[in-house]
Parts: sequence; structure tokens; C-alpha cells
Amino acid sequence: MKFIGKVLEASLGLKNRGEPVKRISISLPPALLTLFDKISTSMGYTERSRAIQAAMRNFISEFQWSAAPESSGSAVILIIYNHEVGGLDEKITDIQHNFRQIVSSTLHIHLDETRCLAIIVARGSSVEIKEISEKLASLRGILQLKVDYFEHLA
Repeated sequence: MKFIGKVLEASLGLKNRGEPVKRISISLPPALLTLFDKISTSMGYTERSRAIQAAMRNFISEFQWSAAPESSGSAVILIIYNHEVGGLDEKITDIQHNFRQIVSSTLHIHLDETRCLAIIVARGSSVEIKEISEKLASLRGILQLKVDYFEHLA
């Protein structure tokens, strides 16, 4: 996983080029810190600071696109939802049809008796991708929604 951190450093231009680091203080619930330490240790991190830096890079990589100026890109939208919520499947399909100019394909997977996973691949402006994501996330019965956005380079 350290490899991913190095890739994110390079792609985000966040390599610490010999610059002094800033020391900060944060407050965390004990259970969150314990779980973070357990997972980061299992991933090979020996220093909490390095693991927190990697987590911050991932956070920036995941959300920076939605706050940046409009760009053109591709996205994978992962949705876990409760299919027993009346009309939810139809609403998800209707939203995709309303954004048919950017939706390239969809995959539907039955996870268990009540939950489904929808994977939507979209190509278009970051504004459109953010809009479809927000519309989907607002639906009752959506348990989790994650967007991975990849900006198209010139």
C-alpha cells in the first residue's frame, strides 16, 4: 500500500521535497484511533504520521475533483442500496436515463437478500458527474455511494 501513497504523492504534487513538516494536534475518538492504528500497522506502516499522510492524500484525491473548476473526465459511481425500498430500483434507473448523455454502462449485482450493488460508469463534465451523484445519494434507501473520478488529460 505504500506504493499507492507514492503514486498519490506524485500525481497530486505533494511530495515533501525536503521542506520542514508542520506538527499539528487533532482530537479523535479512542475507538477510531485504535482501528486506524490496527489497519495501518497491518498495511505495513510503522509510523502513524506516515499513515495519516497517506490517508490525507487519499481524501484529497477522492474529493478534490468535486471542489475544483469544471473539467472533463470519467467516473465510476458505486452504490450500495436496499432494494426492498419501494420504487428505488426504478428511481435509480430513471436518474440514469435522465443522464444518458454521460452514463456509459451499468452493472447490477445482488449482494444478499436485501442489498444490491450498482456500478455506473460515466463520462462527461465534472459538474454533470457531481449532479448525478448527488441525485442518486439523495434517494431514500441508498446505504452508501462512492465516486472515483478520473480527469481527462489534454
